[in-house]
Amino acid sequence: MFDVLPVFGLLDFAQIWLAVPLVVAFSFVYAATRSESPREILRRASSVGFWLFFFLALVAVILRLSV
Repeated sequence: MFDVLPVFGLLDFAQIWLAVPLVVAFSFVYAATRSESPREILRRASSVGFWLFFFLALVAVILRLSV
């Protein structure tokens, strides 16, 4: 019959991409509250965005391995 497990696997992957705009918006808002220079905002936003993506990916891997 019809196997629904691959469909659920695709939904999990699609939901990960929903975090991208959230991380970008969060990093820009956080960086803008810390400095006023556009160059400093971009530098800090890229740094915060990288670390946030890193820790989100780390948590996702840990959760995937534990299930």
